[in-house]
Amino acid sequence: MKKVKNDSQPFISYIVPIFILPFVGFFVGLYFYAILSSFDKINFGSIYGILLSVIFFYVIVRGLKNGILYFIPREECYIEDDNLIYRRIFLCKFIFKELRIRILDIENIIDKGCKIPKVSTRSLVLATFFKPYERILIKTKSGKEYKIFVDADPYTFRNDDDNKFIRTYNELKEMVIEEQSKLSFNKKI
Repeated sequence: MKKVKNDSQPFISYIVPIFILPFVGFFVGLYFYAILSSFDKINFGSIYGILLSVIFFYVIVRGLKNGILYFIPREECYIEDDNLIYRRIFLCKFIFKELRIRILDIENIIDKGCKIPKVSTRSLVLATFFKPYERILIKTKSGKEYKIFVDADPYTFRNDDDNKFIRTYNELKEMVIEEQSKLSFNKKI
C-alpha cells in the first residue's frame, strides 16, 4: 500500500509558537485582570487597554487552535478497498479529519496554487501565520469538493518555495490515476 504524506510542513516553526503562546496568553490575561482590578471609573485608557488585551488574547487562542488542528498533525493519503483515504493525525493517535472517497468517483485533483499576497513584504504576511490553507481540491463526479493537505506557507516570495508541495501533489495525482486505470481495466475484464 503506497502512502502519500504531506512533508512540506515545517513542524518546528509551529511547535515553538504553540509552546510560547500559552505563556503569552497567561501574561495577557494577567494584564487584563490588572486593568480590571484597577478600574475606578470609566476612562478611555482603561477601556482601550481592556479592548486591546481581549483582542490580543483572542488572537492567541485562535492561533493555538489552528496550529494544533491544522499545522502540527501529520497528513497522509492512501488507497484501501477502492477508496482514497485521507487522514490528519495528531500524535499518532487522534484522527482530526478522515475522508473516504471512492476512487472511481474522483473526477479531478486540482492544486489551487499559491495565494497571491495583498502586501509586498514577507513581514506583513506574518499576521496570517496560523491561518490554514487547504491547497489540494478533489472534485467528484457528483459535484462534491474535498479540500486536503494544508499548505504551511501559502504565500511564496521565491520560486523554489513550492517544490516539496508540488512533489506531494504529483505523487497523489499519479497514485489516483494509476489506481483508477487498474480498477477500470479490471471492470472491463
